[in-house]
Amino acid sequence: MRRSLLRLTALILIATLILMLLRYLLALLLPAPVVAYMTLETGLPVVIVQDLHHRLKERLDFDFFTDPSFSPDGARLALTAYLNFGSDIVTYDLTSGRTRRLTASVAIAESPAWSPDGGWIAYASNREGDNNIYIVRPDGSDQRRVTTHQAGDRQPAWSPEGASIAFTSNRGGGWNLYRVDLASNEVRQLTDHGAPDTSPDWSPDGKRIVFASGRDGASAIYLLELATLEVSPLVVESRYDSLPKWRPDGGAVSFARSVDGVSRIMLVDVATGALSRLDLREVSADSLAWARG
Repeated sequence: MRRSLLRLTALILIATLILMLLRYLLALLLPAPVVAYMTLETGLPVVIVQDLHHRLKERLDFDFFTDPSFSPDGARLALTAYLNFGSDIVTYDLTSGRTRRLTASVAIAESPAWSPDGGWIAYASNREGDNNIYIVRPDGSDQRRVTTHQAGDRQPAWSPEGASIAFTSNRGGGWNLYRVDLASNEVRQLTDHGAPDTSPDWSPDGKRIVFASGRDGASAIYLLELATLEVSPLVVESRYDSLPKWRPDGGAVSFARSVDGVSRIMLVDVATGALSRLDLREVSADSLAWARG
């Protein structure tokens, strides 16, 4: 009897290993969309990288990492690392598991965004007193300050060709969207509304910016046409919707929806407005980023 149980246990273990191997082989042979997002485990933030089709997950074994942003080749993440006296920007290699700290100051550095060519990471920081937008090389070299204003500039987002960065700022009193041209440092205001406009993200074709705003009461998702600066609602419901991100194919936008104190990732079809939930098999998910590959 004992020998039969041992054989059965061994067979189950072998079958489990074979199934895991098959899932990994399928993931290699049939590439699927990959996302990174933050969830809470025992009250602490944990970043998870997930293959959406094959349910393969990798949990980063670090506490207090948030704001994931993929490198263009999908091999690394830029993250905000929260510390006792502020936060820094780090990169995490998904193959080796190695981290590299790009900033080191007793200040806030947050919201990293990888440039389309992989050569720069933009972030927001108050390292020189006022909150401004900075860029840095992925190896931590060549730190540059992009905006110089006494107001708060936050949440940078690269244009698809890498020539401009959109961001949110209260330099005009309320929180609105702006863009800065990296060659000339010229700043242009994109929205002008009394309610806060936040979390800009550039469409893959460079024609629109999706963002969150409270301009219709509750926090909702809107589209900005860059050619005309016209704003149109994408998702407006009596919920708290935030942190929109374009899917790499440009056909849909993901965003975080707060439901009874729990954050869920939703997906809206830009053409039809159809809503669906992105099933990540987690109780709570926030700050989702898409790999571009």
